[in-house]
Amino acid sequence: MLRHTWPPLLAACLAPPAWADSFLLTRLQGLPLFNGMLKNGGVAPYGTLDLGVNYAQAGGKRAWQLQSGGEWTSKFGLAGRELLSDGWRTEFNLEAGFNANDGTPQSPGITFNREAWLGLESTRWGALRLGRQLNAGLPLFIDPFGAVNTHSVYSWAGMGAVQTPLGVLPNADLGPGAAQLDSRLGHAAKWISPRGQGFNVELLQAASPNRRAPGSRGAMLAHLDGPLFLAASFNQSWQPLSPSGADAVRNDFYGLAAVYDISRLVLSASHTVTVPRRQENGIARVYTAGAIVAEKRHVYRLSAVYRDTSSARDADGQAISSSALGLMLGYDYNLSKRTGLYARAGAIRNLGGSTLILNGQPLPTDTRGRPQTGITPVGAAVGLYHNYF
Repeated sequence: MLRHTWPPLLAACLAPPAWADSFLLTRLQGLPLFNGMLKNGGVAPYGTLDLGVNYAQAGGKRAWQLQSGGEWTSKFGLAGRELLSDGWRTEFNLEAGFNANDGTPQSPGITFNREAWLGLESTRWGALRLGRQLNAGLPLFIDPFGAVNTHSVYSWAGMGAVQTPLGVLPNADLGPGAAQLDSRLGHAAKWISPRGQGFNVELLQAASPNRRAPGSRGAMLAHLDGPLFLAASFNQSWQPLSPSGADAVRNDFYGLAAVYDISRLVLSASHTVTVPRRQENGIARVYTAGAIVAEKRHVYRLSAVYRDTSSARDADGQAISSSALGLMLGYDYNLSKRTGLYARAGAIRNLGGSTLILNGQPLPTDTRGRPQTGITPVGAAVGLYHNYF
């Protein structure tokens, strides 16, 4: 599933002077590449610790747990920059996400699971980055909750976290080979153009770890005009059906998004379509709307997500009618620029044959291990975070 990704992606898409009064840009102040710490070059550490008490319920199943990453992903990072001649500079970013509740890595076997790239940049030619980095899909700051992997219906409903007898698989109800666009891609090269007349472009090509299968590629066009940000994206990713990779299924991802940010109020909306390119596979369409209201130390958040499918299939391969509606409410109290308290509450209403989950809480199953339909998973949390830099 997706991790908290919007702060670095926001900086890559938006010009800070144009959004000087933006609520979203104030969230970048914990990142050395964007808060002036590396203005004259050097290396700087940064990171976040985020812990909360979470409650989850799905049918008759209930769970309490201490969980990491309720508002920010717990992480440790290093950012570096060297100023070169003629307006050029080299930059790098290494970032590792971990579970602060027990100290384990989020992705076993991948040390820097969030960022591991090296790049060159100039104001005239843009930036070229090589390595593990964010995709070229829609910016995830369109979700008022930053698409965290805990309490965000954008992450769970919008990204199609479908429970099956084989586990939770993205967009599994669309048929074999259906997938979701990974928020971060390794073996990737990305070019971010300079901004001109309010427009800029991102282009990305990533090789697959399975060399016998294609990887991923994508493009995003963004436009910034005062408080209004618009984006359109198209990405393709291949999902192998077997270890050989010869029968990989191409998934096409289309996206449109708009954000209106006047500091005290942020409104957002998006529409995405996921199309696995097999004749018998289904299609998922997702509509989102969100709002953030900021009043001094108080921040209020709202997110609504509707996912609708056509030609969806259940665990037995039978055609089903499937849709889901997710709602998430949030409140933050900023103790300082680095430390805050938060509360979250939300639910996903599964309709028809939909079996989406929320925050990892599994749905009840029958004797054959098939998840029950018509279940509404709910979740709530209170927590504390601290950004260090």
